[in-house]
Amino acid sequence: MDSSKTKPLDLLDKSQISELRQKKDFRNVLALSFDWGMMAFGFYIFYAYPSVITFLVAVIIIGSRQFALAVLAHDGAHNLLFSNLKVNDFVAQWFCAYPIFQDNRVYRPYHLKHHRYTETDEDPDLSLSAPFPITKKSFLRKVFRDLTGLTGLKRYSSSILSILHTDSSGPLDKLFKVWNKIHGFLISNIIIFLLLSLFFHWYFYFLLWWIPAFTYYSLIIRIRNIAEHCVTPGDSGFDNTRTTQATLLVRFLMAPHRVNYHLEHHLFMMCPWYNLPKAHSMMIENGYKDKMCMETSYRNVLLKAVSA
Repeated sequence: MDSSKTKPLDLLDKSQISELRQKKDFRNVLALSFDWGMMAFGFYIFYAYPSVITFLVAVIIIGSRQFALAVLAHDGAHNLLFSNLKVNDFVAQWFCAYPIFQDNRVYRPYHLKHHRYTETDEDPDLSLSAPFPITKKSFLRKVFRDLTGLTGLKRYSSSILSILHTDSSGPLDKLFKVWNKIHGFLISNIIIFLLLSLFFHWYFYFLLWWIPAFTYYSLIIRIRNIAEHCVTPGDSGFDNTRTTQATLLVRFLMAPHRVNYHLEHHLFMMCPWYNLPKAHSMMIENGYKDKMCMETSYRNVLLKAVSA
């Protein structure tokens, strides 16, 4: 069975689908509180015990939680963050996307196209997986660019240039359109800057908000992209993406909010992140285990990705 041409009800029964659809808004209230709380803890440990070690720990904690916000923004793009759609969009934008320089108004149509055309020529994300497998040297060069901020510099500068090059009919129209695109990022980051200045030091905004975003966050994105779609068989909806098993520590460091269950997410887009493990179990119970593309660890995925 080619699940890319089937509907969820072809894979699970109605009661199972109904169970997967259930939204629990409090789970995302807790998730957001945890993510922002952990970032505050990251700022605090370096503020209270300044050293190279606490700086690196803070970078990892904050960078991992910035990625966690991106995962929740992604759920918001699927209207899965909160039951009320207005609340869903507001929280996804202002508490998840805008602070990390993302915008679900742009991301949502882009991402839904990725779901519709996964690993085909029309997939907007195909360029992320097409070059793999690569050599170990090539991979290490990419990691070096991630950890030195070069990848982040390219990512953010490209976004800014794209915004500044917005088509318009005149100066005022361009100013309005640019402001419409960038106001959420500016407002949310001014608030973050003021809060850090009030409770810690003003330079923490540059030292511990943007360095993680330019470095560790970039590395996590790369590993996630590799794990989700690179070096998969790609014969059907069961194996054009994969699920990667992860320990509790790995989930905290680089796979928050069950983002490692990517195969289940593609099969059941109406399933909130906290129900994805349940979807995984249901698929196995229904006899699809041998069809599913799964890997036992991120290490094993990376070994396949650098096997060229």
